[in-house]
Amino acid sequence: MNFFLFKKTCPAFFLAVMGLFLNFSPARAASGPSLRIEVAIRHHHFETNVSMVPKGQPLLFRVTNFGKSMEEFESYDMAFEVVVRPGQTVEIPVSGLGPGTYEYFGDFHPRTARGTITVK
Repeated sequence: MNFFLFKKTCPAFFLAVMGLFLNFSPARAASGPSLRIEVAIRHHHFETNVSMVPKGQPLLFRVTNFGKSMEEFESYDMAFEVVVRPGQTVEIPVSGLGPGTYEYFGDFHPRTARGTITVK
């Protein structure tokens, strides 16, 4: 079965399976105090309080959806994918990253829901 067809035809099962992978991913096993990055979803855009972080610092993305529709908060660079329902807040831990720019986006509105963090 084609993976993308499966994702569209069985979204609840797909999200449950992805949640298991994300919870046990080594990239998410951060230790020590995390730098909290607040992300607000408003009108299919991401607003954040942090754009630059120190290398090796564990991160905690705290994403709140203030919109009226679901959005998927996703990053290929940081290996996470989470659906955030209207009014919901989710937390996504990420282990310390090396120097570079890391992108995240809303899979449901990829043209407008975009953001980056820079690690130095």
